[in-house]
Amino acid sequence: MPIQKSGAIILRSQALRETSLILTFYTEGFGKINGIVRGVRGPHAQYGGGSLEIFAHDEIIFYERKKSDIFTVSQCDLIEFFNPIRQSLERLAYASYMAELLDSVTSPGDKNAEVFFLLLNSLKLLSGESSARRVARIFEIKLLNLLGLMPTLGTCANCGNKTDMPVKFSVIQGGLICKNCLGADKNAMSILPGTVKFIEHIRGSSFERVARLKVVSSVGKELEAILRKFLDYHIERRLKSLEFLKEIEK
Repeated sequence: MPIQKSGAIILRSQALRETSLILTFYTEGFGKINGIVRGVRGPHAQYGGGSLEIFAHDEIIFYERKKSDIFTVSQCDLIEFFNPIRQSLERLAYASYMAELLDSVTSPGDKNAEVFFLLLNSLKLLSGESSARRVARIFEIKLLNLLGLMPTLGTCANCGNKTDMPVKFSVIQGGLICKNCLGADKNAMSILPGTVKFIEHIRGSSFERVARLKVVSSVGKELEAILRKFLDYHIERRLKSLEFLKEIEK
């Protein structure tokens, strides 16, 4: 691969030796990549200004290393730091969660520019006055949709027949189940018609439109509980950022 340039958002950082970092980026043109950045720690560090911080939006230049799936990043220039997020503990926690969630559900090299712009637009929205929880719900639903992991809503996830309310949501079955299939999951959760409509509206609308949406408290709380259980089950590992969110939400 020749030298490449792309917009990128940092998802994760890991120290390497005394002066280097391994950074996980989600890039506009190449999907998720891991890159080593040298000379960035210690008294003679080459970079400053926040370009190497988690969820910073950068322009990077990188190239392949022989016999390695970790690229060499030769240049990392800051485009946007999202300072308002870093000044709020709640917004910082949610931005960290979105970065960790994206890292956990994507593989290196899977290109998806729409996912990149979803994260970028979500961070921009989180930098404003929008509810941090609502931004996170929008991000979760749209990310699941873009990656083909969306819960089944229009038909029963167990039998495939069209569902009529009232129905329940089954984490195990992967979506709504009809009244005839409740035996397939005795732990299926009740779900409000408004919650189903809200999910479908977010999935089918542009980011600009859903960014202005309001949600009633009952739907918001139910949606958060359902999505967390769904993601926990299908990701199969606990996200560290969720523990931090639990602490600040007490």
